[in-house]
Amino acid sequence: MLEDIAVQYVNLPEESIRAISYGLVILGAVVAGISRNDNGALRRVPYFAYSGLLYLVSAASQMIWLESFSAMVDGYLWIFFSVDVVVALVVGYFFGVIAMARSRDAYGHGRLAALAFIPLANFWLLLTPSKNEMNADRTPTIPLLTGGMGVVSGFVMLAVGIGIGSYVGVEMNRRLENIDPSQQSAGLDFLIRTEGIDETLRQMAAEVPSQQIDETTTLLRVEGDGKTLRYLYEVTAAVQVLPPSMRTGLIQKNCDFELLRSVLEAGATLEHVYRQRDGSEVGTVTVTRQICGF
Repeated sequence: MLEDIAVQYVNLPEESIRAISYGLVILGAVVAGISRNDNGALRRVPYFAYSGLLYLVSAASQMIWLESFSAMVDGYLWIFFSVDVVVALVVGYFFGVIAMARSRDAYGHGRLAALAFIPLANFWLLLTPSKNEMNADRTPTIPLLTGGMGVVSGFVMLAVGIGIGSYVGVEMNRRLENIDPSQQSAGLDFLIRTEGIDETLRQMAAEVPSQQIDETTTLLRVEGDGKTLRYLYEVTAAVQVLPPSMRTGLIQKNCDFELLRSVLEAGATLEHVYRQRDGSEVGTVTVTRQICGF
């Protein structure tokens, strides 16, 4: 069950994943607000340094997703998903703790800790001077997180966190471009299992761009129509029918392609429809599991 949830999670749009992560951070902060009952206060510099540290921890935890393809193939993607959820909750919890401490230092109470989670308003919480410079309940901090060293430490941790985030994004795209066919097939198998063959074919069709196949043939578009994945081609050569050798070669190519085998085994039908520019049909090549012999 967790594995299926993890697969659905990684297949969400990037905006949705970010929204979920932010929601988990907020949830962690709410837990901190409910469970914590101390009077500690935190000055601006230590607050900034701790914020940088938490951002660094959050960014570093994303490096596990670089091995997500292997995890999907071997069936332990749920571990990565669980780590992601736990880190978001923990980071949110401690960010809530330091935000309440900063609010107490700046305003004399912790009720404005919510500013820390509002873009731009968080600078208001960060930059507001201490309400009482002699606050006896001020939370103790190590020298590295106070004064000039605290400012430097905060900026360094933020910079490293941003660098790690950029690296993960670039490396993930590189690995996607060089993904192993077996990993692609495993990901497709999970998508079929969680979303169904109709939705899987729809998503596959949406990812295939129009492209020139050869001097006389152009792939116009791909359609996901129920359990049929339909490729629509335009032919400019003066031909009336598809040569038998072309039909045979196309069927064999589709049957041998590991990624397409996954959808064929799930009951999908592949159709390659060739038409002239005026709309007249040249021929259709149909590929099914039965035709491939598996």
